[in-house]
Amino acid sequence: MQSRTYFALSPMMLIRGARVAPLFFFADVVLCSAIPMQKRDSTSQAIQDTWQNPSDTLSILLIIGGDVVLKALAQLAGRPFTPIAFSFGWVSYSFNALMNVFGDGRLVPPPDYPAMIINAQNGYKRDNKSWVIGRLLRDFQKPLRDRVGMNITIFEAVDANRAGKPSVDMWWYSGLLTILVQLGVAVIPCALHKNWSILFITGAGTLLALATGALPQWRTEKWACRRKTKKVLSVTGGNGTRYAMVILGRGVGLDLEDLAAAEPPRMRRHGEDDTCTFLFTQVACLALAALWIVFLITVTALKEDTWYLLGVGCLGMVQNVLVAGTERHISTSGIHLEKVEEYQQEEVMDALMDLEEDYPKVGQSLVSELFPSGLYEAETQWWAGKKEGYEKVREETRPGSLARRGPVTDRAAKARQYHAEIMGVTEKKVLPSADGGNL
Repeated sequence: MQSRTYFALSPMMLIRGARVAPLFFFADVVLCSAIPMQKRDSTSQAIQDTWQNPSDTLSILLIIGGDVVLKALAQLAGRPFTPIAFSFGWVSYSFNALMNVFGDGRLVPPPDYPAMIINAQNGYKRDNKSWVIGRLLRDFQKPLRDRVGMNITIFEAVDANRAGKPSVDMWWYSGLLTILVQLGVAVIPCALHKNWSILFITGAGTLLALATGALPQWRTEKWACRRKTKKVLSVTGGNGTRYAMVILGRGVGLDLEDLAAAEPPRMRRHGEDDTCTFLFTQVACLALAALWIVFLITVTALKEDTWYLLGVGCLGMVQNVLVAGTERHISTSGIHLEKVEEYQQEEVMDALMDLEEDYPKVGQSLVSELFPSGLYEAETQWWAGKKEGYEKVREETRPGSLARRGPVTDRAAKARQYHAEIMGVTEKKVLPSADGGNL
């Protein structure tokens, strides 16, 4: 029988000659529980071993954080090659993706920023269900002065050949840089201890991540809409927001009204070029989920140099988190726009009226959304065509707002003329001067 050492506290204690045993009663009970020294030593050794080689911790980390991986993929995917770094959360993500593709068929997450599309021609409103449009509106918005009530920016779609093809930026290249640094970290145990397992696991995880980002459905699903639209559409967060984007399709842009519907891949009619895309995605996700399980089992077998793999995963997680949440340029969304002009007023109604003067029906299509409770009498008269009363009040109380209508550039003049032709309204001719002003 093994000998055991016990700790005990005497029930009778003397402090300066006084008997104070009752004060130490509870401490006596606790310490007299007699914890074996051998058990205490084994616990300490287990903690020490965990901090030396946290292989169990690695396996746990691999199954948390799948939502971060999903958003990072949604941000970067869309080109044949997606530089997404291997990180924690990929095992969790792979099974969530498998569930989704055998459900409604989606790879792309729902939007995380509220937006709606308003058609200027008919005033029809559609709540946005597209990740791309939600991030487009979020990243467009910039800080405004407190006194600004409304900011409306006019854009034109450009370059039909690039529609649905995202531009690359520093965050796209950050994936490449992170992958190279990760491989560099994984090489260290090879050089020091001839341990190639960390490099092998890092390489395998990176290949699985890149294979997931290369699935063709990312491209077809993110920009599942018609092309070369001539529609004039407004993108806004709705009542209470201070921003609105007005986009002139000009026959080269994506149909954002169509895109906002975000029809599930399972329900969408497939064209000749993507007949097998959905089936391929299902098979690929099934295979990738199985490979990630093999990857997880392999990680649990590591006994040495696991801190290097933990460092690799941390680097990838930092890159994924930054890409998932950071603001990016509009063109990285695959929607290529060029700014034409901007309307900014302290009063929301003033901005809508200025917009209506230059782009008929656009301002009117926004009124019911931004003023759901109705208008004042003078405002109602203005929208009915009797503008003198409201304009007089505006000139007397807010003369500075009239001055903000400002000069018209050559690009703005052409955009207004194009809009008038699309809407079938008579537009007053605005001739730009050589310096961008009016003649």
